[in-house]
Amino acid sequence: MISVTERDREPQSVRLRGRDTERGALADALGDARSGRGAALLLTGGPGRGRSLLLDHAHDTAGDFTVLRVAGVRTETDLPCSGLQRLLRPVLSGLDRLPASQRDLLREALTRGVLTAADRYPLYTAVLELLSEASAERPLLLCVDDAELLDPASLDALAFAARRLTGTRIAAAFTARDGHTAPTEPGPVPGVTELVLAPLEDRAVHDLLTDRAPAQLSPRVREELVRAAHGNPAAALGFLSTLSPEQVRDREPLPEPLPLAARLRSALLAPYEELPEGARRLLLLGALADAPPVHQLLDADRDPEPHAPSRTGPAPSVSTLEPAEERDLVRVDGDTLVFLDPLLREAVVQGAPAGRLRGAHRALAGVTDREHAPVEFARHAACGAEAPDAELADRISAAARRAKHLSGPLAASRTHERAAALSPDPDERACRLATASHESHLAGEPERAARLLARARPLVVSDRRRAVVDLIEAEFQTCDSNAIDSAERLYAAGRDLIPHDRWLALRALVRSADSASYAGDPVRHARAAELAVPLVRPDDPPSMRLIAAFLEGCTVSFRGDYVNSTPLLREAIRLSDGMTAPSELVWAGICGLRLGDAPFVRTATSRAAESARSRGELVFVPSALAFLVFSEFWSGRFPSAAGTALAGLRASRESGQSIWEAQNLAALAMVAAIQGDVDTCRIRARAVAAQAGEKSLGLPSALASWAQAVLELSRGNAADAFFRLRSLVHAGPGHGHPTMRLVTAPHFVEAAVRTGKTGWARASQAGYRGWAEAVGSRSALALAARGDGLLTTGEEAVDHFEAALDLHRACGDDDVEHARTQLLFGASLRRSRLPGRAREHLYNALETFERFGARLWVRQTRAELRAIGTAERGPQTPATSDLTAQQQQIAQLVAEGATNREVAAHMFISPRTVEHHLRGIFRKLNIRSRVDLARLLN
Repeated sequence: MISVTERDREPQSVRLRGRDTERGALADALGDARSGRGAALLLTGGPGRGRSLLLDHAHDTAGDFTVLRVAGVRTETDLPCSGLQRLLRPVLSGLDRLPASQRDLLREALTRGVLTAADRYPLYTAVLELLSEASAERPLLLCVDDAELLDPASLDALAFAARRLTGTRIAAAFTARDGHTAPTEPGPVPGVTELVLAPLEDRAVHDLLTDRAPAQLSPRVREELVRAAHGNPAAALGFLSTLSPEQVRDREPLPEPLPLAARLRSALLAPYEELPEGARRLLLLGALADAPPVHQLLDADRDPEPHAPSRTGPAPSVSTLEPAEERDLVRVDGDTLVFLDPLLREAVVQGAPAGRLRGAHRALAGVTDREHAPVEFARHAACGAEAPDAELADRISAAARRAKHLSGPLAASRTHERAAALSPDPDERACRLATASHESHLAGEPERAARLLARARPLVVSDRRRAVVDLIEAEFQTCDSNAIDSAERLYAAGRDLIPHDRWLALRALVRSADSASYAGDPVRHARAAELAVPLVRPDDPPSMRLIAAFLEGCTVSFRGDYVNSTPLLREAIRLSDGMTAPSELVWAGICGLRLGDAPFVRTATSRAAESARSRGELVFVPSALAFLVFSEFWSGRFPSAAGTALAGLRASRESGQSIWEAQNLAALAMVAAIQGDVDTCRIRARAVAAQAGEKSLGLPSALASWAQAVLELSRGNAADAFFRLRSLVHAGPGHGHPTMRLVTAPHFVEAAVRTGKTGWARASQAGYRGWAEAVGSRSALALAARGDGLLTTGEEAVDHFEAALDLHRACGDDDVEHARTQLLFGASLRRSRLPGRAREHLYNALETFERFGARLWVRQTRAELRAIGTAERGPQTPATSDLTAQQQQIAQLVAEGATNREVAAHMFISPRTVEHHLRGIFRKLNIRSRVDLARLLN
């Protein structure tokens, strides 16, 4: 390839992303030129879209082509034929092969820049002939960049030639900025196929940043750059080049806004700067506003600031925007001003002088409704301020409170930060920064919360303010630090706040108790509760009384006094009725867990998660989902539990809450155990154990141990399950949890009985039955009855198991445990040599386990069925196979709807004999009614 460009070109170092269509079109044009068909193509798009890079790509892939390249220059637009002169200089030696008239005319035009109307056609023909001569030995590629900036004579000549390339060995590639002409005017190269460069898709920008970014580019930073670039590759790379190494790693905040590269900003602003002054003013106002109504912009422009220079000319109106609309810079959509290129909006703001920006912000603040648009009002008012202003800071602080109601805590945080910046008094500034930090924490932005609080702490002067700052810092440190340490910090903050603010002290102490409970530390929990409960008075709001009942009920429950804890926990649930705050709903859900009320837990924690999302308080989503998973375990909703735990894991990671990440990962370990996924369960449990050990997370540690015990039970390794669950009995804070010792008791009893450790089983069973009877939960009572069945034999065991099944049926919300009771009952009946009665329970258990994908329990159940002579339900092993011939006949008649008297008449026996046989039939088939018999046999 012979490259004869007008300037040295750096080798292409960036892989083109997202431009496969355009690259294909250029390749086709080069192929047409090689085959003598000729082709021309016009690439149009806004600044930074990659037009020049595509020409570079054509140049690099041209192979054996001679390449001529020229770029339009704004300063030469008024010099006729200057573009032609620069493009054709490398091939002017071919002029001697043209006819004399063409040679002289072209030489005259290129040297003197003189072109009359009569000479246009002959000149354009001469240009085409010269290009044809240049392509005689090897194909020719013309690259014309920024065609709209060429002088009109040169552009017309090249367009003339481009329309006549058929039958030549020439490919012509033009680029031009879109929106360069009015919609009614032809483009810069009329008659040539135009390909518009649309903004890149996000995936392509992401890949482009990956190509050029340091290896340690944070995923969150990458996403922010992609979002801010609006599909413009030059903008994305420009943003990246301005970041420090710490910003690239997401250890420091990104600039707000991200600065556009000077060259790109200048190119974006070029058509804007050609607009009349009135249109530029309106576009600046529109760029500063958020989805601005045009009438509001006009009001702001009509009301200049005091002492501003007087304006001449007509008053602003919608028609003032027409020049900008004609240049495709903006569109008026109804009453809304829309920038067609979002980057132009950023360029207008970044290119305006500081004084003009402040004035525009003040004008917009004057026309913004602070009740309905408090965030916008606060932003304009703060950005328009010349110096700290206590009165203005108060107005912005009031707007922040309104902003939280309308837009959530993150908007409130940003607005409080603006108020702090305008507060002359350091103590007031500290208060507002601390509030901004707390709101940012609620929004799930821990890094921002920490930065704001670090700015607030040096300004604190009073003991009360210092205690508040300590509380806020302790609260967001609980998300990612040692649970026992968090409990201590929150306890200290609550104790210090008691003389200053009873409500904040209560909040600190209940959070301390939460951390202690999460660590499995009932001593620290009780200490926090003892300090907190006396702070609450009978006439306090329901939210405060709920906290008191919750804390006292949990403390009493930790002591094992379930009879006295139950009324307190129920009172907390009653007080939660109608509440919407996520934290209060989570506390109520925990009370429901301690009462074994899975339906209430599911309702309360689901509402907590929904409320947290709708209010923007994302910090509460992971904990709400973590406790929702418990209710789904208890009610046998394991597929739903897996989805909830995955959502909780994702939310935990997004909001930087490693403690809830561990909890949701432990829940996923339990799901894997239920499904019989041995490797996944163990991998997840080990990951939880590592995190739990480092951060004293007793609750997830206990849940992970429980998951592994369930896995071992389902594999038939009762001894391993026993030792895992026994380790929870004496596990201290950070390694276990008293409540988990309680809820795992049914599995512990089963494992202990299987391994002959009946003493351990009876002790555990006694505690569990005491709790189940105190709370009155049917599902808990069912498991207690099952435990009694495992600890007894003969008819006594049968009675306990049948009572358990009755309770399961009445509950209707614990399918998996119901199936496990059927499995254990069937196994007990098989060992008692009652295979007929065992078979139906095992079949029902098998059906449930298969529905939930619990493959190891499916294997156990099939093994039990094989032990009684069959593994599948079939005609050779009917459910009534253990009945006598007479009983089978009676059962079939009753199943078909016959009364006792009708059966007696049919079989020539007495109705009393029929009744006697029916009792035996029901006993053997383990059913209770004629309806059950009909369902079984029909």
